[in-house]
Amino acid sequence: MNTNEDTGGKPRAILLASDLGPRSDRALDRAIRLARDWDARLVVATVVEHTAEEERAMLLRDPPGWYRAEDPAHAAERRLLEDVSARGVQVSLRVERGQPAECLLQVAAEEGCGLVVTGVARHEALGRMVLGSTVDRLARRSPVPVLVVRNRAHAPYRRMVVASDWSASAERAFQAATSLFPDAATSVLHGFEVPMVGLLDTARDETIARVRDEAMAEGRAFVERCRPASGAGSVSLVVERSDPATLLRLYAGQFPVDLAVVGTHGRSALSGVMLGSVARRVLEESPVDTLVVPDPRVRSA
Repeated sequence: MNTNEDTGGKPRAILLASDLGPRSDRALDRAIRLARDWDARLVVATVVEHTAEEERAMLLRDPPGWYRAEDPAHAAERRLLEDVSARGVQVSLRVERGQPAECLLQVAAEEGCGLVVTGVARHEALGRMVLGSTVDRLARRSPVPVLVVRNRAHAPYRRMVVASDWSASAERAFQAATSLFPDAATSVLHGFEVPMVGLLDTARDETIARVRDEAMAEGRAFVERCRPASGAGSVSLVVERSDPATLLRLYAGQFPVDLAVVGTHGRSALSGVMLGSVARRVLEESPVDTLVVPDPRVRSA
């Protein structure tokens, strides 16, 4: 099923995966903004896990006489209604029971959602964001792009960076992101390594420069293949000797980047139930909202 057909690449429906926690508010605000901008239907879903119901029952073995238990699914639906009321968008609510990631992906399929929006689990000391197992599973298994929201939605995305190793997966990620956010300025970020550079002596700088020039040439060819609507000249290339996740973190800290984009796999698509190592590090370490785009080879496998 094509969930983005006849919309210029924009989804007709968006799934917001919410755990009803306080950090879900950022994902909710971004999902509502996107639904308004794209005139899309918003589906807000949460999952009540069986283990949570069992733990709750154990804690309430001897409640006060005035206490009246509320069904967890009804409580979740009430909280969702409170969160999305008076937001000015068409909203459908789904409260499911079961394993969160599997239930959410099933809801996305049933509702024809072309994008899944979710938030991080929590914010730890030193600025580290913890994704949580549900977000990790969504990023690994979703057949449609997953937008992991970290920051508040003050404005539309204005500048995005696409992490690329020049692969088909990165090409798909670039095309999906520029289709969803055509007005955002786009940079392509590529981190490269020089094998055994530490063993080089006088030829070290020349070798690094040569590898960088080769990577720049590959990057220009990559952008040409992606055929950006505003032309290849509108896309800036950032090619540096660095780990891609580290390079993204440094670049986003130096320049006004508000969206990172990564494909689920690089030059080899090994499995539909796992992220490539670079994609995982980018998703975990990105300081900005991150769009994870599924590899077309994995999805068709």
